[in-house]
Amino acid sequence: MHWDRSSKRVLTADFCNGCKVNDMEGIKSQGLAVQDVAKKLIQTFAEQIFHTGFIHSDPHPGNVLVRKGPDGKAELVLLDHGLYQFLDEKDRSSLCQLWRAIILRDNAAMKKHAAALGVQDYMLFSEVLMQRPVRLGQLWGSHLISREEAAYMQDMAREHFDGIMEVLKALPRPMLLVLRNINTVRAINSNLGTPVDRYFLMAKSAVWGWSRLVGAAYQGIYGSSLLRHIKVLWEALKFEMALRLEILAMRLTALMLRVLVRLGFAPKAEAEEVYQYLEM
Repeated sequence: MHWDRSSKRVLTADFCNGCKVNDMEGIKSQGLAVQDVAKKLIQTFAEQIFHTGFIHSDPHPGNVLVRKGPDGKAELVLLDHGLYQFLDEKDRSSLCQLWRAIILRDNAAMKKHAAALGVQDYMLFSEVLMQRPVRLGQLWGSHLISREEAAYMQDMAREHFDGIMEVLKALPRPMLLVLRNINTVRAINSNLGTPVDRYFLMAKSAVWGWSRLVGAAYQGIYGSSLLRHIKVLWEALKFEMALRLEILAMRLTALMLRVLVRLGFAPKAEAEEVYQYLEM
């Protein structure tokens, strides 16, 4: 934006070259890596959601351009800044802690932090937030394997439509736009062939966002700065270990499915639904 060349009637801005973020051919034609683009896309919006709280709420492909940066790598350009939402520190803290509780499989904490956001059905809200089952074991009891024609979230949406609507009605308006942001980014990553682990990147950003917020809270409890940092670091380490175990479990599940398909014990077409879930 060029404020010195703008007025009440004239807005002067730069023209930005680049291709849409979901244009794989356009990305590759610039000599850029699709994986780098997807990673930066997820990290950019995760930073907004969990760290700054100032969130671009309409990140569809037409509003995110990709161009070659000065370092020769992908650079993202965000357009159309007319729809932003500010997520205050209280809600941002609850969201970070909810995400953390889901990874740590802490039902009591999930219930507590979902309630802080106005939601009582914490398990359903967690699935809507994550866009996947919150327990890996649910795969075997879900329709992912028994029904070829629908993915898990489609089935869940149909079966729990009333519950989902209640969850959405209970949420603060800023959280609705956060969900829209998360879902749009997930869809773009999927269109790019899921080159990076969105689940892992979002979760890491959530816990570091939590670390920043909780560091100040611990200041009053732990007088020493060293003790405060040790406490935050220990909590972050526990989360990191739980997250990596979760990712390992997903990869082992995918490997086991491939073996079952090869041995003829699981239909290939239906197993593909599970692969898509594990890569989302």
